[in-house]
Amino acid sequence: MRLHGFQMKPFAMLASGFAEVIWFDADLVFLVNPQELFDNRDYDETGTVLFHDRTLVGWGTDSGASIDWSWVHDLIGRGSDYLRSSHAFAGEASNIVDSSAIVMHMGRNLLPMLVVAQLNLDPDTYAHVWGDKETFWLAFELLRKPWTMNQWGMSGVTFLQRNDSACSGPTTWGKGQGADLPACGHMGPQDIVQMIHFSESKLRGPAPFTVQPVGYVPALDKLWHATCVQFEADDLKEFRLSQIEVFQRYINLHAGFTEV
Repeated sequence: MRLHGFQMKPFAMLASGFAEVIWFDADLVFLVNPQELFDNRDYDETGTVLFHDRTLVGWGTDSGASIDWSWVHDLIGRGSDYLRSSHAFAGEASNIVDSSAIVMHMGRNLLPMLVVAQLNLDPDTYAHVWGDKETFWLAFELLRKPWTMNQWGMSGVTFLQRNDSACSGPTTWGKGQGADLPACGHMGPQDIVQMIHFSESKLRGPAPFTVQPVGYVPALDKLWHATCVQFEADDLKEFRLSQIEVFQRYINLHAGFTEV
């Protein structure tokens, strides 16, 4: 059996040997102690915390929808009310989960994780969903087992000052305008009301992302277009000093790197 890419994630989690696992992709940088994710009510309820993907529409497959709902219904039936309340189920997003971070109690959820692994082994699965990201909730739905999504939507990091009229991308930032959000991340579950991590893949290399970040736009329950989203200027929340220091150390570390 040869595993590669997306397929490896559930097998790595199963092979870890730990009763409780936080998976995070190599390009994820935490702004708080990850251990805090084990100490919240969301995780206590089901032993899971999954994170929302961006509410992008028409992204993922040639047909414009990365979840084949006909295939999903054939697999799991009607689905739980929890699933049916998602943006993707309503056709307002192409994906449900961003699997760059997963919090899982392996002891409580061993059977669902074995189903996740099987779904990622099946060559038919990726014809109907985008990579591994949807296989986690699919396994829980298939077994009729409760699962928990972090209540916050995707957040975006911005390097813009409040009085800036332009950003690093082709759009402008301000009241009612779009803004380029070069790094995405999530706020914490119920008991962690701050940004907890970000995906750094677009911060690599020199210009334009070699300046200190200003803040983040939290819980973006809005439609995205690539890395741009509509938001109000007052939505911007400032980072804590400790979080800015993490960003600055990361930017300094990668200042001499370039994309290959």
